[in-house]
Amino acid sequence: MKGAERLIFLGWLLTGTLCQGGVEGTVCTNPPRNTSVSVIPSSEVLEGSSVTLTCSSDANPPGISYHWYSVRAGDTRSTGYGPVLRTKIWADNTHFYCEAKNMCGAHNSTITKVTVWYGPKTMSVSVTPSGPVFDGAMVNLTCSSNGNPPVSSFTWYSVKGDQATRLGVGTRLETSVSAEVHQFYCEGRNDHGGQNSTLIEVVVQYPPRNTSVSVNSSGPVLKGSSVTLTCISDANPPVSSYNWYSVDESETRSVIGVEQMYTVANVNDPPRNTSVSVSPPDSVLEDSSVTLTCSSDANPPVTSYRWYSVREGKEDYVASGQKLIQATMNVIDGREYYCKAQNHHGEDQSATTNASMEFAPQISSSSRCLHSGSQVSCTCDSHANPAPLVQWRLSGRHVNHSTATAIREEPLGRIGLRSILTIRQSQEDTPTALCLSSNSQGSASLQLCVTSTGYQMLSLLVGAGAGAAGMLLLCVITCVIARRLHAKTTWDLKPEDITELILTDWTLSQEEDSLYASKSTLTGHPRANGANGEGTRGVNPDLHGPQHTDPPGGLHYKPPPIGPPNCDHVPLQHSSLDTPTTRIEG
Repeated sequence: MKGAERLIFLGWLLTGTLCQGGVEGTVCTNPPRNTSVSVIPSSEVLEGSSVTLTCSSDANPPGISYHWYSVRAGDTRSTGYGPVLRTKIWADNTHFYCEAKNMCGAHNSTITKVTVWYGPKTMSVSVTPSGPVFDGAMVNLTCSSNGNPPVSSFTWYSVKGDQATRLGVGTRLETSVSAEVHQFYCEGRNDHGGQNSTLIEVVVQYPPRNTSVSVNSSGPVLKGSSVTLTCISDANPPVSSYNWYSVDESETRSVIGVEQMYTVANVNDPPRNTSVSVSPPDSVLEDSSVTLTCSSDANPPVTSYRWYSVREGKEDYVASGQKLIQATMNVIDGREYYCKAQNHHGEDQSATTNASMEFAPQISSSSRCLHSGSQVSCTCDSHANPAPLVQWRLSGRHVNHSTATAIREEPLGRIGLRSILTIRQSQEDTPTALCLSSNSQGSASLQLCVTSTGYQMLSLLVGAGAGAAGMLLLCVITCVIARRLHAKTTWDLKPEDITELILTDWTLSQEEDSLYASKSTLTGHPRANGANGEGTRGVNPDLHGPQHTDPPGGLHYKPPPIGPPNCDHVPLQHSSLDTPTTRIEG
């Protein structure tokens, strides 16, 4: 008998023996059936809690073995053996069944689901549209989660750097996106906890922005050396092309490169450290010639120099060229100068400067004395370089600061000085004031008269009264002549009986209301301007001019004396027919 036949025969004998034994020994009535699983506790449990599973089945003979299985997402796994299984329940492991088996067969229970409570899980966000969007576009965000009981609240947040900002609530959110704000997440919560979704980033496209240039050298660059410039820009999608430009003085642009990095072979500078020098450097006399030179550092060299003057905040163009030669410079007007240097890369300007001109003091014609009540205030304005020393004399005597004669000074710009003398005394005893100004270049003096506003008003009233009296006298004379002529016509009087009254132009001229002598009127007098022709310096107020010729009618006229110096208007005494001499009141 061959080997194969022996195996078949052995199997037949074994089968017959088992069947005989089952019939004659233990009878196999039926395999397991009605297999089931019971759970303790039978109600819902929290995730992570332990439960007890029991497997039962009907069989004859009774089942001799039990096998436990769990089911996860269609995948069956062995969990344990025996009629009872103790295990922890998780949200993703809640489905179980058991297998009962005896010698007659096997039977599986149905799948039993254990109810478990747990907080939100598997939070996620979806965005519509799903592709790239432009800066400022609107998108719809949807939040999804798994929880038991289901998630009851959703909260949305945007993220910018490390800062999260709350946007709203609900499973869906419509919002705008930008290059700065394009990252979002949602938070879900129920009675058993909360969870955040992963961060979702919306792809936002925008043109280049925040463009800047960086230099490969952190410190100063030597002239003539090479530097590499890098163009940096924020863009999405990334920048695909670059253009480098050079700009000339007319702001015309020329393309010099098309890559992100550009190397400058020879570094050039706009003008800088621009300054003005004066020649001669020391102080010079007024009206002397000086040269102002503009200097500046630039690469390439400066191509244009322009000069400007400044006075009281107003600028005026003067000339062009590196040097400015001034034949005469008068610093009394306070004018200063500066220059501008320019090349193809820019311009720079110097600080203002003024040549130091030395000149003797000059006393302003606005200097004067005013009498008010028991006080006389005299003002003397003087300009000089070096600064002047101003002194006062009253009736030929030097005056110092005291209670009776207070002296104070005020600066007038850079080269001027105002000295104010206040005299406290009666009007009847008003001395003559003399202002003296001196420096190393010379000196000047000016005698000041006292002007009383009250006296001028009194003179005006007297003049008006005299004028009225003159007009009344003229009317009387006219009436007398008319009556005489009328009498001659009526009674035919003889010529020798007629008394005639002859009126001349000179007689009428004496009836004017008031006369005034001003500085312009007195300038014709040979002594009015002083011996040296310098204003009213050294004028003697008691000098008189030459006598006028006698007027017709035999009346004698004597001209008025020259008035006190520096007085704009001095009232003259009114003159009548009985008073042929005119007199000036000081």
